[in-house]
Amino acid sequence: MMDTQRPLADHLEVRAPRFAALGAQVVGHLPGSFRRRILQSAFDRARDAFNRGDLEVVFALFASDVEYGPPPPLYEDGLLRGRAAVLDFWRGVLDRYEDSTIENVSLEEASPGRIVRRARLRHRSRAPGQALDYVIVQTTDLKGGHVVRQVNVLDQPVAGLSLP
Repeated sequence: MMDTQRPLADHLEVRAPRFAALGAQVVGHLPGSFRRRILQSAFDRARDAFNRGDLEVVFALFASDVEYGPPPPLYEDGLLRGRAAVLDFWRGVLDRYEDSTIENVSLEEASPGRIVRRARLRHRSRAPGQALDYVIVQTTDLKGGHVVRQVNVLDQPVAGLSLP
């Protein structure tokens, strides 16, 4: 991934994650409406990074020992443990599918340390006629500005489900 394609905020998260995590902690103490706008902006940046295949940005604030539950259409073997395992998982997904995109559907904040959102993911396989199109509910738990747990559950039936 070429750094020149990254917005400034993405550069900061990747190159200075401790500073970015401090910023995330500060955001948690801001008034609700302001905090929500900042969270929406952060998820929009994550969407853009994912859609351009920049996984380092997407997972920059994941703790090294994060617990991660991938979307069920892609993985059903429980939780992955560790940022490296999460990155390896998503690199494999991007290698397996010619095109993978995410679209933010909604954002809810259960508490300053827990964020719930809905997102639509689409994966188009290199093999003709094979695609996944599904909506997840993603619950993210933060501690010290880092993602310590993130779990994705299926919200809507999967269209065109055809796993390799």
